[in-house]
Amino acid sequence: MDRSRKLEFELLADRPEDVPLVIDWWRTIWADRIGEDVDIAREQLRSSLKSSGLPIHILATVDGRPVGSAALKDQELAELFPDYHYWLGSVFVEANSRGEKIASRLSQRVVEMAKLLQLPHLYLQTIDLEGGLYADLGWEAIGEFTYRDERALLMLKRL
Repeated sequence: MDRSRKLEFELLADRPEDVPLVIDWWRTIWADRIGEDVDIAREQLRSSLKSSGLPIHILATVDGRPVGSAALKDQELAELFPDYHYWLGSVFVEANSRGEKIASRLSQRVVEMAKLLQLPHLYLQTIDLEGGLYADLGWEAIGEFTYRDERALLMLKRL
């Protein structure tokens, strides 16, 4: 990232006006999970926003402009992994800001938050069966699975 640009992290709870943008981002890759009704998706995200407790949604901003998001969640894919708690999820970086290590920094920020909360570990899912940036960040592959006809990798980071 250009050193003249300043990357910062903020709670989405402190910027609820950015909920529509985040939902629009997520719909570009997870439309099948978000559903057809954008207003319902926005309201669900708004109602989940909090400053403490899980989930915690964070925004990456560059010079005050949102460029990405991630979340620290209690559960994800509960129908497949009902006993697996504490997840890094919803990592997204807008197209114009990719290739600048923002997803890595978002992921690291969520790990830092989990450590502050004294969580024992985090899980994540990725469709990159090699682990991609998460493998580079020290996440361990623990198994492959299929969800909605798509192969995915389950990964773990012990904290």
